[in-house]
Amino acid sequence: MGQTAAPARTIRLVRSPKDDGVGVFRIDVGGRPQFYALREVPCEIGGRGFAVHRLGMGTVYHVRVGGPDPSCECLGFLRWARCKHVAGLSALIRQGAL
Repeated sequence: MGQTAAPARTIRLVRSPKDDGVGVFRIDVGGRPQFYALREVPCEIGGRGFAVHRLGMGTVYHVRVGGPDPSCECLGFLRWARCKHVAGLSALIRQGAL
């Protein structure tokens, strides 16, 4: 029995937060799009903090990237210590989009 491969993921900034502080990004997981609003928030413990809200859902996650210990409040991160939110925001930062 082998491990099942994780579905392919891509991320794209749909709306830059540069004008009013609110941006929108899209994560495609296995060909299924998920849209998120984001706003950068102060992070006093290092790195950059973001409030991330999946559009159409009620949950807001606080995500910290760029520091020594990234974190997210989503169930995936709480279980696996990694998630698409941290990976996606980190990728957008590396690309210079955020």
